[in-house]
Amino acid sequence: MTAAGPVLRREGITRAGRPFLIRPSRDSDAPELAALIDAVAAEGEFLVAVPGEHDTVEQSARLVSIVMEGGLSLSLVVDGSLAGNVMVHRRAGRHYAHVAEIAILVSNGHRREGLGRILMETGIAWSRAVGVAKLSLQVFPDNLGAIQLYRSLGFREEGIASGEVRMPTGDRDVLLMALMLQAPGSP
Repeated sequence: MTAAGPVLRREGITRAGRPFLIRPSRDSDAPELAALIDAVAAEGEFLVAVPGEHDTVEQSARLVSIVMEGGLSLSLVVDGSLAGNVMVHRRAGRHYAHVAEIAILVSNGHRREGLGRILMETGIAWSRAVGVAKLSLQVFPDNLGAIQLYRSLGFREEGIASGEVRMPTGDRDVLLMALMLQAPGSP
């Protein structure tokens, strides 16, 4: 974080020795983001998506709306290609604006290189800097790698939402997790 605010651009080298860059998402990222969502969705059911359902126009609109609503979208670029994303979507309304939902996506070829952690840490730092009191997320209960990452960052389990997601294979439960960034009731 700088005196002006959180650092939204990070560069480094992955554990595999590849250069990476995290930067604010651009509208021009939409085609690659749609393709990345398709690729991750095709790997199995750790993502609430089905291959082919996210198109470029939809992703472009989503990137714009999240930022216009006071949220954050950062893109992870590895070797010049989009390899991940973190989004922080702030809730609307006077009674809910202190809460934001965070979600990350990392391509299979770049997992276990510490990039998901860096994306989450960047999203958490931004959220703290802009006054978000609570970050929440949803994860499938069998996504043990993601749950381990979230726990290591301080997220705690808040419960199970039964049948929350309708997938082609049937309804799925989600584990609700949250990270308190400010004490409850703090302004």
